[in-house]
Order: sequence, then structure tokens, then C-alpha cells
Amino acid sequence: MITKDMALAHVVKDYPQTIGFLNRLHLDYCCGGHDPIAIAVAEKGLDVEQFLEDLNRAVSRPVSSGKDTHADVEAFRKRSIPAMLDDLEATHHVKDRTLMRQVEDDLNKILIVHYPHHGKMLTELHSRYAKLKAALEEHFAREERYVFPLMRDTMPPTGTARAEVQALIEEHTAAGDQIKAIQALTENFKLPSDACPTFRLTYQTFQDLFDDIFVHIFKENSIAFPAYLELR
Repeated sequence: MITKDMALAHVVKDYPQTIGFLNRLHLDYCCGGHDPIAIAVAEKGLDVEQFLEDLNRAVSRPVSSGKDTHADVEAFRKRSIPAMLDDLEATHHVKDRTLMRQVEDDLNKILIVHYPHHGKMLTELHSRYAKLKAALEEHFAREERYVFPLMRDTMPPTGTARAEVQALIEEHTAAGDQIKAIQALTENFKLPSDACPTFRLTYQTFQDLFDDIFVHIFKENSIAFPAYLELR
């Protein structure tokens, strides 16, 4: 049974089927997932006991036999470290880049169309997203062209490799903070009453992107990187 003293990162590591439930509540289990549940949930203004009841119910539900996040995380956990890195590049890096381009295109459209009524919010959203997108693109490039090759070539890790992995983890935390700021600005992507189909699509793509980034970072911070750093 999950208790209030457990950290969300540890919950997801043991029970990957809870990812969808946590994503719907916009709870951070990747970058800032190391606080006890009692603290993390209270900070969101949620009732801790009710949350624990719902979370334990989510754990007890049968896991779908189809392609889902639970199966994906379990399969990822069983891979060798080089295979984990290959998988991160082939799946999350590709998907996140595609979603980032789509968000950028659609956000530019609604910034123009809805500027008269939502200009202040959309301008800030556009600015914050541009910074996040640039940071993630640079982060992915550094992983693919430098840090991941370094990890593949140095097992067990050297001091340099350890420092580079730690730097990636710190960048994850910064990205997580930027995502939380966007969620707060949009009230967790609450649509205005005059939202057009493109506005709806933009917010849905934002959520798809952030959901995937959370799983992506969780795989690195809680599975791949610890496995690498524990090599002796």
C-alpha cells in the first residue's frame, strides 16, 4: 500500500500504472518528485487522505495488455543501459520534437487571432514556451551528441561522465520549473469560453507534450541515470 511518507518518484518507479492518474492531477513525479506525498499533494491544495485512497485504487486496477505507459516503463527498465539511451533518442526525443513544433505553429496562430481578448496571457505564454522549447532542443542535442555517447563509452562512469549526468538532471529540474510556470499561467490549460478549435488543439498538444516529457524525464532520472551511476 502507498503511504503519505512515500515520494511520488518512488511510487511511479514501483507502480508505473499510476502515471496517467498523476498526469491528470498535474503532479510532478519526475523533476520534483522526491518530496513525500503528504507535502507534494498538500502544496496542490488536494486532500491527502482522499488522494491516497484514489492512488491506491489506481494501483489496484488491472493493467491493460495493450501498449500503455505501464508496459512501456516496465520494458524500458529491463533494457541494458546502451539500449535505454537508444530508446530515449528513438522515442521521446522524436516525439517531443514533433509535438514542440506543432505547439509552436498553433500557438503563433492563436496569438494572432485571439490577441484582442487574450493578448496579455498569450504573449506571456508565447514567451515562456519559446524559452522552454529552446532549452529542451539544446538539452536533447547535448544528450545525443555528447553525454549519451560519453555514457556508452565509459562504463563504469568516470568523474567527467558523472558530472555530465548530474548536469542533465539539473537541467531537467529547470525544465520542470518552466513547465509548472506554464501550467500555472494557463490554469492547467483551462480553455476560455471563446476558444476556437485551434485554441483547443494547442492546449491539448501542450498537455500531450508535457505528459510525454514527464515520462521521458522519469525514465532518465529514476531508471537510466541511477543504473549508470551505480556501475562499478
